[in-house]
Amino acid sequence: MIPLAAVTLTNYAAQVPYYLHNDYSAHHLLPGVRAVALLGVTLAWFALGLAGFMRHRRWGFAVLASFLVVEAVFYAGNFVTGVFIFQIENHSDLMKAVFVIGYVSGAVAAYYAYRIVRDRFRPSLRVRADPAR
Repeated sequence: MIPLAAVTLTNYAAQVPYYLHNDYSAHHLLPGVRAVALLGVTLAWFALGLAGFMRHRRWGFAVLASFLVVEAVFYAGNFVTGVFIFQIENHSDLMKAVFVIGYVSGAVAAYYAYRIVRDRFRPSLRVRADPAR
């Protein structure tokens, strides 16, 4: 789970230079309340899900899996619709790096969503003792 946390937190950290590059100006010093709230809520969603999952709480799986699926679908949607082409063609190397971090985060989210769902619903591989013996 360490790679998942590292990539996801890197993606959140990349939103700061993204904002500074795209939206910051003398007339627009602070990001909008809605943008900050959405970023904060999704970060809390991830942190709560990861903590619950790691502590084996009953709700942890559902919270983490839902976050991972939403993140993976968001980035897959951008990829399938071709939005990523316009993002990667951005003239700024900083923006290209931020977009690549986002798509890596989406791919990692998809992989971990698959893994935790697979592991949750996979039949146990433990060998059962034969009661007839």
